[in-house]
Amino acid sequence: MSAMTKATRVLRRLLPGRTDETLRLRSELRQARLEIAERDRTVERLRAELARARAGAEEGALQRTRADLEQLVTTIGSPLVQLSTQAHLHRSGTAQLRTGDVVEVGTRLLRLLRDVGVDTVGEPGAAQPFDPDLHEPLSATVAPAPGEPVLVRVVGLSCDGRIVRKAGVDVRDGSDDKEED
Repeated sequence: MSAMTKATRVLRRLLPGRTDETLRLRSELRQARLEIAERDRTVERLRAELARARAGAEEGALQRTRADLEQLVTTIGSPLVQLSTQAHLHRSGTAQLRTGDVVEVGTRLLRLLRDVGVDTVGEPGAAQPFDPDLHEPLSATVAPAPGEPVLVRVVGLSCDGRIVRKAGVDVRDGSDDKEED
């Protein structure tokens, strides 16, 4: 005798006249359990698909980043090689380097970087009102207020308009005004 048959007999004895109702409810319960099991399988399948999609997106982003970096290195490769060669020649003492040659290579490198969205923030020696979003005091003892005149000593960098390195500034004092005249 099956477990279902035994259960049905027990239910008939316990609930006379409600057997049909009980069987219907058991059938609905069984159906609901099957639907839940099917939904659980669907959820697991969808989770696996999502994990595969995320992994694919991460791999795609990594490949795009590598391609972008390779393109950047290709763009600035010539000046980088020239700077490296100049550094080697300087260290080895095998050739005299002219400052103008090094500056020219650096200028060309900056121009190429501007073409890909990198730009300088500030101009060395330029007086500007202090902006904490653009400037950083070079001295820890100086805390200029926003709008206070400062002198840019070290340029900052931005990439696609976003500041990646703030310009280094000193508080402007009266002695700088005399030097500029």
